Amino acid sequence: MRRRLLILALMVLGTAAAVRLSARGNVAAIINSKHDFRANSGAEIRSVAGRDACIFCHTPHNSSAGNGTGAVLWNHKVSLRDFSSYTSSTLQSMVTPIQAQDVSKLCLSCHDGTIALGDTVNDGLIEFVQGQGYHIPSNSENNLANAQGFSDDHPFGFVPATRGEVRLPPPGDPVHLDGNGKVQCTSCHDPHQENLDATEGKFLVKANNQSALCVSCHQPAGWATSSHRQPPDPTEDMAYSSQQGAHTGYRGVSQNGCESCHRPHSPQVAQRLVKFPEEQTCYQCHNGSVAKLNVQAEMSKTYRHPVEITPSAHDESEAPNSAMYTMPETSPGAPRHVECVDCHNPHYANNRMGQAPQVSGALMGVRGQSSGNTFVLQSANEYEVCFKCHGDSANKPQLMDTGMAGIGYGRNPLRQFNAGNPNRFNQRMEFQYSLSFHPVTRPLNASAGPGGEVPSLRPAPVSPGGAPLPGRLLSPVSYIYCSDCHNSDTGRNLGSGMGSAGPHGSNIAHLLERQSALEPPSATPGAPGAGVPFSVSSYALCDKCHDVQNSIMRDLSFKKHAEHIQQGAACSTCHDPHASSAPMLINFDRSIVAPAGNGVLQYTRTGLGHGTCTLTCHGQEHRGLTY
Repeated sequence: MRRRLLILALMVLGTAAAVRLSARGNVAAIINSKHDFRANSGAEIRSVAGRDACIFCHTPHNSSAGNGTGAVLWNHKVSLRDFSSYTSSTLQSMVTPIQAQDVSKLCLSCHDGTIALGDTVNDGLIEFVQGQGYHIPSNSENNLANAQGFSDDHPFGFVPATRGEVRLPPPGDPVHLDGNGKVQCTSCHDPHQENLDATEGKFLVKANNQSALCVSCHQPAGWATSSHRQPPDPTEDMAYSSQQGAHTGYRGVSQNGCESCHRPHSPQVAQRLVKFPEEQTCYQCHNGSVAKLNVQAEMSKTYRHPVEITPSAHDESEAPNSAMYTMPETSPGAPRHVECVDCHNPHYANNRMGQAPQVSGALMGVRGQSSGNTFVLQSANEYEVCFKCHGDSANKPQLMDTGMAGIGYGRNPLRQFNAGNPNRFNQRMEFQYSLSFHPVTRPLNASAGPGGEVPSLRPAPVSPGGAPLPGRLLSPVSYIYCSDCHNSDTGRNLGSGMGSAGPHGSNIAHLLERQSALEPPSATPGAPGAGVPFSVSSYALCDKCHDVQNSIMRDLSFKKHAEHIQQGAACSTCHDPHASSAPMLINFDRSIVAPAGNGVLQYTRTGLGHGTCTLTCHGQEHRGLTY
């Protein structure tokens, strides 16, 4: 008993001076903790013979000498193994293999799995119930040096670079650096007190509710207002705990904070310590079990952004057209990818509603490409997020000029003005430099209503049932979103209030939220074809903003609209839904429309509601036909 009291007293003195292991707490709290290896302790892992609780790490005599271990009277053999250290493309600090003088080296005496728990300097090899020479098994979460070494653990034994979103812990915070300004195991763990965090245990230096340990040093931008730190309702809270396998013991997204998505030790994705491959991390909540909207179900639809093809390929260091970064989308020969975090920043994401073209809360804090082709750290407009891949990206799959199906997204009209154009798949340039365009990057400034340039334009977009969508107006100076057309075909964007919004997936070709029928190509361009049987539902996407029944079919903008539609023409047969080098979005689909017999394929606007056409379509030739 005397020996044990002496050890305790020496430990308190030595440790407080050297590594602050116990200056803040009661060393006796080790009794019956997981670090209490006495034979009669309550711990599952324990020795065979009755021993002091302290002797497995400390001794009053003949302790390990040198490298600072003498200061804490170290009695456990010290690991001599080196393992790979944590690294990532966004790491700003210099992290090197653990050094002999780092106090974390003492923790690794057991926690790298190379030395038996009872292998002491002064007391020899102490036998354990689990077997003589018992090591922490390689598959245990307590063995930090698994197959990935320390590359999948929060780095330790390094001086943190305090810039950007990293700061020093505040004075008096139980989270602390050592005397050399280094992060050590003891920065977050007190080996003598297991339950300072009564929920999680794990010898944490303080309760980790809402990731209090993490935010002592990490201050991610946008986090203060992020939906991912807001408390869920009780149903979501229970679902998260019981179904999603939270590893902390805390319940709910708010209480878990950072650890809803990250694990400080042994996550499945080492870089940035992400719990699971990227989309699986998102799905643990966004499968309808926690977050009300089921995004995972969208990824099972016929047409989708294929996030599951390249799991965790996104890298936070990538960005378009910047010497500071390399981006797979713009690097020749590099694989192209799309991931959840290419469009969503989980630290920023919130429920704020935007007004076109501004980003909604779901897209806040995401890098992008401006309409003028400059890199932006935070996209202000939705189209800037889309242009990262659908703008100047060097590795877009280049579709053939065949007018046939391309990369599984449906038939691609063979456009008159885009054929042979190397930028024909660059939507940024298409919207920015065309003569006529849908107002995605700039307003159209075309008069609306009867007698105007766009008489079919509605005052506001409508639901499939014809009700105006709340919060949206259409006018000559208004903008629209890319996602006004490319969106879920079952989402709340339809006006129902149900389902996940956004271009995650759709069962309609080209990720469209409503039907926009394309004419089947005729056997020979210009010859009669199958056409599209008329119904407003076949033109539902255009009808969202342009009144098909009461304007277009009444020929208020073009006196032959109804005749063409009744003969089976689709909107896309004559109009390009993005933009065109000709007025009124005229950009003929050459798989259906052919030049006239004189070899000319041409539309000329001669005035408001007037023009001429020279072409062959549906078996009829027009040469300079006026209207």
